[in-house]
Amino acid sequence: MSNIYLQVGKKIRLYRKAKKLTQEELGEQLRIDQSYLGRIERGEVNITIETLDKIAMSLDILPSQLLEDEKRNVMNKTKAEMLDKIDTTLLSLSSKELEVVHRLIKDALLLKEM
Repeated sequence: MSNIYLQVGKKIRLYRKAKKLTQEELGEQLRIDQSYLGRIERGEVNITIETLDKIAMSLDILPSQLLEDEKRNVMNKTKAEMLDKIDTTLLSLSSKELEVVHRLIKDALLLKEM
């Protein structure tokens, strides 16, 4: 299978684990067999845009987040890996906790500019 399917599958696995869902639990939400979900995560199958959208909705993310490839962008591999770690950490936070983190980041960046 193409590299894009592997990249999308890895993203699905990353976001699924961040939501603390098993393949079985996500499969039940999507009404697909967990073995099929496993094949998706391993990049072994070609999924439709509709399936990609359903997976994204179940993971509370945008479909584009599953297609993004930070490593192709200008940023280096280390930065992309760090962003993946931050993304995974933030996914488990509540809206209120995210507001606090956002405020802390803004304050830290303001201090940096001084």
